[in-house]
Amino acid sequence: MAGAELIGKEELAEIVELFSQEKVNLYRYGGGNYKTREFEEKFAGWMGVRYAHAVSSGTAAIHCALAGAGVGPGDEVITTAWTFIAPIEAISALGAVPVPVEIDETYHLDPLAVQQAITEKTKAVVVVPMWAAPKMKELQDICTRRGIILIEDAAQALGASYDGRKLGTLGSVGAFSFDAGKTLHTGEGGVIVTNDREIYLRAAEFSDHGHMHLEGLPRGKDPRRAKGLNLRMSEVTAAIGLAQLAKIDTILSAAKENKKRIKDAIRHLPNITLRPFADEGGSQGDTLIFSVRDRAAALEFEAHLGRNGFGTKILPEALDWHYAGVWGHLLNAYDSYRDRDLEALWPKTGELLRRSICLNIPVLMDEGTTEQLIASIISAAEAMG
Repeated sequence: MAGAELIGKEELAEIVELFSQEKVNLYRYGGGNYKTREFEEKFAGWMGVRYAHAVSSGTAAIHCALAGAGVGPGDEVITTAWTFIAPIEAISALGAVPVPVEIDETYHLDPLAVQQAITEKTKAVVVVPMWAAPKMKELQDICTRRGIILIEDAAQALGASYDGRKLGTLGSVGAFSFDAGKTLHTGEGGVIVTNDREIYLRAAEFSDHGHMHLEGLPRGKDPRRAKGLNLRMSEVTAAIGLAQLAKIDTILSAAKENKKRIKDAIRHLPNITLRPFADEGGSQGDTLIFSVRDRAAALEFEAHLGRNGFGTKILPEALDWHYAGVWGHLLNAYDSYRDRDLEALWPKTGELLRRSICLNIPVLMDEGTTEQLIASIISAAEAMG
């Protein structure tokens, strides 16, 4: 699972270096602390942005990004009906109204659906690049024309790009995750990136109980202008992040090479449809997606892979955590969704997801394992008929 596969002596060395200091304080705002600041500076440099602010998780990152962008009670936030539930939870936690819309053939926000969902209450559009870019030009144009904030929850897409620009940098603010399934792994952790100083400051304040972090003032004298939460990253987490960041180019290139090899070996199969892309050259390498004729075929395909020792990733095995059509526990709190058949609201999305297969492509996949996976995909397709 990308960076999680490469946790080792380099991460330990960063932690040992941290603990070798005098008067060690693992609190990021403690006197003399530096690991989190160093991680933020290096991450911002790698991303090519002015500001990065590290937080406790990917969920915290999108929460802070939304808060930094000014999303609040009563605002409507358009996002995709296919995403991990975290951005929907963050929108809801801020008192805003989540507005999931249909995906298109690239498995991302359909620009036409976004356009149709805009109302006078729409504050932001949250795109969720699933290992690749949505149709960003169309989405950017819509947001610019309608005066809507574009936010990227690029948790799954660190290192992916669109038209030569890294995802997470095309909107007003981007968010990333460092959990076990992401490009970089720090145990837990996340980061927001932006070129907008005001969004950066407000996101940092929100992550730290509203502390404004005014230079020269003791922490206890800090003023505040808005409420916040405790979503801080620790120095230990940041130390691991520094070691992981040093490996990012290796992680990205190895996964992409493995994915290409598998994809080239199965693209001839007549009864699977490989996912199309808005920018395939800029896509991430650690996930491969294709669709089959229907839900029954997808479940049998999954079972066949399982019998050969290979699991799936999200689709079909974790669909319920990634599809708005089954989130009644959250969406039923809103009048616009209460007592409605949620599945019927996003039929195109539900139909496509339920006949899709998503495969994890490890970084440390040896030649023998790669060949076994290819053979398993081919035999599954043959058995499907």
